[in-house]
Amino acid sequence: MNTKTLRTTFVVMGLLLAVAPAWSQYRGRGYYERDGAFRLRLGSFLPEGSSEYWEENESEFTGDIGDLENVSFGADYLLSLSPRVSLQFGGTVYEGDTTQAYRDFVDNFGDEIRHDTTLSIASANLGVLLNLTGPDSPIIPYIGAGAGAYFWQLEEDGDFIDFRTVDDEIFSATLQSEGVTFGYYGLVGLEAPLSPRFSLFAEGRWTQAEDELSDDFESFGDIDLSGREFAVGISWNL
Repeated sequence: MNTKTLRTTFVVMGLLLAVAPAWSQYRGRGYYERDGAFRLRLGSFLPEGSSEYWEENESEFTGDIGDLENVSFGADYLLSLSPRVSLQFGGTVYEGDTTQAYRDFVDNFGDEIRHDTTLSIASANLGVLLNLTGPDSPIIPYIGAGAGAYFWQLEEDGDFIDFRTVDDEIFSATLQSEGVTFGYYGLVGLEAPLSPRFSLFAEGRWTQAEDELSDDFESFGDIDLSGREFAVGISWNL
């Protein structure tokens, strides 16, 4: 996680805590005594990059996994089982991209040999959410965990070196691999009710998922799809 993301996350959580006294007048109205709630969230996802593919990529090309940090969007439906426990149905979409160049090679004109790398991940998950305080609290901390399917695509588009040729020929190509794998996640967050129907929340998620590369990357081993997401959003009772 870079400094900017960390700073933004703490600012948002700090604002939620700062305004808590102003919302304490709503105590006792039972915000979580509901049949269900719908949530939208906007965040930042940073891939973990702990696999053979990412390690070889960083050793051969400029940049690192942090360059793929980008915006994430998510939506969740909470089905209330009790005032403190809910089933969570949801999903997240993310796409990060960066431009990379060979570290030790240039073309005949002394220019960098570059390509664009893009990683896309979309998930569909089922989990459980547990509120750590009752519905009367002005700020409600919560934790959760779940699992689901992760749909992903990796693409490298640009110029590459064919080291199998005598002159290390440079060629242009679009290389792709995609798949679906099983993964799981954990989360912690804070929710601040604004009214009996609406609330704001801030949360952090950690995702664990990996899959075997195929297609144009068949011999490159596994790809790590794990990462950390920090998000803020709005929730409303249905």
